Amino acid sequence: MKTWLRRLRALPVAAALLAVAGSASVSGAAARAVPRPPAREAAHCRALHAELPATVAGLERGALRPASEFTAQWGAPAVVLRCGVPRPEALTYGSKSFDRYAPAWEIGGIEWFAEPQSGGGVRFLTTHRAAWVEVTLPKEYAGGSGATNGTDVLAELASRIRKTIPEGYV
Repeated sequence: MKTWLRRLRALPVAAALLAVAGSASVSGAAARAVPRPPAREAAHCRALHAELPATVAGLERGALRPASEFTAQWGAPAVVLRCGVPRPEALTYGSKSFDRYAPAWEIGGIEWFAEPQSGGGVRFLTTHRAAWVEVTLPKEYAGGSGATNGTDVLAELASRIRKTIPEGYV
């Protein structure tokens, strides 16, 4: 029953992801670069890294190169997590792409801002946390229609983020 309700609540998110898939955004090497967060954010990211699971939504954790305590990946194609990334342009007041009405969804007790990527994937960023955490879902998981559902990935990671990165603003 609980899984059914979670999937029902995720339908608007999945529909929105499918609608925005294909737009250009951060991708490729930039999506996998190791972040260099300030000391306070780095401490939160290290705590998160220590809590990251061996599997997420049935995907096995893999080795990301270069190895870092600010990055992790699961599955193939890979779901990539980066902690301590900069604030996205769409959420930066005064930037050319600032969007005061940028959509965000609550999944797993975390508010996630979504940015579509070229190729159909989606980059999700936590909001209202003391460090920015980015989770990039490849198109195979972003639509929520395969064996691995992007909403499940975010929900599983959200519990670890809530535990290690307090609410706050950076």
